[in-house]
Amino acid sequence: MQPPSSADDFEERKKTLLQPVLFEAGAALLDCQGFEFGVALLLFHFSRLGARGLEPEKVSLILDDKEKKTAGQLVAMLKKHVTVSEGIEAALEGALRARNYLVHRVLIDNVEKLEREETRAALVQEIRKRRAEVRKAHEKLGPFIMGFSAALDGLDQKQMERELRERLS
Repeated sequence: MQPPSSADDFEERKKTLLQPVLFEAGAALLDCQGFEFGVALLLFHFSRLGARGLEPEKVSLILDDKEKKTAGQLVAMLKKHVTVSEGIEAALEGALRARNYLVHRVLIDNVEKLEREETRAALVQEIRKRRAEVRKAHEKLGPFIMGFSAALDGLDQKQMERELRERLS
């Protein structure tokens, strides 16, 4: 085995320095995907309940990733076909802004902050703040998603979550 080169040392140092930022960015990506899937699932449930303009066959293509829709398009579809409260609408809009920043801009817009410990720590806090906005909206949608899943499919979301937690423990 060869001794590590200076390039290897650099990569190892970079990995160590960036780990907290990349961990939070990865967790944020997972939160964003969960939020997006939740909106699509909610649209699917509403389509099955007969919401005007939503056809279950077409919405299921979105869930199956056979028809592409952006998060913004999904939120717009929800607001077009379903009356949502002001609180839900505000949460959706905030989550969408946070999601777009996290998915498309957070790392490239802050690359200069990666060098210094203080600015990296501030970036981690910024990512956590934006993640919280996404999670807040997802949590507001959760009871509707779980209720419709139980009523339409007999799925007990809480039981599924418990089983998943047990498997991951």
